[in-house]
Amino acid sequence: EAAVLSSHPEWAAQGMVGEEVQAFSDFLVYLLESQSIISDWVVVVFDTSSGFVDVYKGKNYKDEDEGTVNETYAASNTLTLRFVPGHYQPLVCAGPESTRPTLKQIDAVLDECGVLYVITDGAEPEKQA
Repeated sequence: EAAVLSSHPEWAAQGMVGEEVQAFSDFLVYLLESQSIISDWVVVVFDTSSGFVDVYKGKNYKDEDEGTVNETYAASNTLTLRFVPGHYQPLVCAGPESTRPTLKQIDAVLDECGVLYVITDGAEPEKQA
């Protein structure tokens, strides 16, 4: 909420943010673009109402495709949530030997299953020479 209000302070007066207002995953964009440790994460929201998946990449998230991090690190910075109307619930792997998936693994499964998803990338675009 603080990250949203730092970008849009007028939203508090308009009643768009506060204790009695439902949080939306769209607010993640403000947090993932902030100067916080959370900007190193990717958050994947599986929406049970629409069947869609929203992927929010923090501006400092490093994927194993970039060759700068290993799979374990990428998985540790991947958070999966299940959205049911009115609630966000953690979506975790079951079993003692289970590990969290990386974004690359999640993308592969979503593509294979034909699930529609959108990636909102908080990283700054590369400058063209």
